[in-house]
Amino acid sequence: MSYITNFARSAALALAAAVATPALAQENIKVGTFVPEQSTGVAHVIKPWLEAVQEEAGDAVRMQAFWGGTLGKDPYKQFDLVQNGVADVTWVLPIYTAGQFPEMGIFELPFLFTTAQEASAVGWGLMEQGLMTGFDGVHVVGFFTSEQNALFMKPVLEDLDGLANQKVRSAGSISANWLESFGAAPQTLSSAEFNEGLSRGTVDGAIQGWTGMKTFKSFPLVDQAIEVPVGAMPFLLLMNERKWNSLSPEVQEIVMKHGGEAFAQAGGEAYASAGEEIRADIDAEGRIEVLNFSDEQLAAYQEAAQPIHEAWIAATPNGQAVYDAAVALLAEYRGES
Repeated sequence: MSYITNFARSAALALAAAVATPALAQENIKVGTFVPEQSTGVAHVIKPWLEAVQEEAGDAVRMQAFWGGTLGKDPYKQFDLVQNGVADVTWVLPIYTAGQFPEMGIFELPFLFTTAQEASAVGWGLMEQGLMTGFDGVHVVGFFTSEQNALFMKPVLEDLDGLANQKVRSAGSISANWLESFGAAPQTLSSAEFNEGLSRGTVDGAIQGWTGMKTFKSFPLVDQAIEVPVGAMPFLLLMNERKWNSLSPEVQEIVMKHGGEAFAQAGGEAYASAGEEIRADIDAEGRIEVLNFSDEQLAAYQEAAQPIHEAWIAATPNGQAVYDAAVALLAEYRGES
């Protein structure tokens, strides 16, 4: 048999074997956010996670980025998008999914947390303890929070008593209750709607993070920032459950290696750093008045806010257990236990 005949036969056998035993299909993972790529959460938390997973997983996956609402712009629909599989992975803000994640309200409580790092660490600790619910149809890849929210106002106030009769965008039902304790009229608005309300004069201010104010270009619309820790914005990175189950154990391990605790730490540090940088820029610009309170004033406001904590505990299924666990995790993080 000639060399050419042998070569042709070997090639035919190799082709037949390849057809009979195809290579494992590459997994495509569509990662979407409703905010743009340059936002703090995408640029400094979610995109680095995506890139780290892609680098380590190699050809086993193809991570596809859809920033800025390509898969859906409505912030209120992000959980539906990932639960239904329109997106494989999505950034979800619990405040936009009322009732879906009842225990998430703990991060909205005023004066409980003081930094993004500690709130993010406590949040993932609560996840690991199984104390967070509402995740039917999805797998939790990561959790983190924004820096502590502040009050941003168009009218300049002397203290929090000046909130009486002011129309202020709340960050959720808990902060709405806190605003009402000062006689303010809380408004349920997205960040974009808040901007429109300020421009039209139908809204006086908002509870918002420093990073959120920058992302949504709200700073030109306000004249005062009041530094008071009125809760952090919790964030979730969720994967469709069917997609998660379709991944190999090796890929799942890589996804969570860069998710989970590492993701919480990266997210908390990113938001804390970004918030500090933005505050420094605002101070240097000098146009917006920044109101800071003394430790004694903050302590008095904190004590006055305790009924808000108690009301949340009473209204939340398993609220006392979640609250106690959070306080214990917080003390451990601060080295107080």
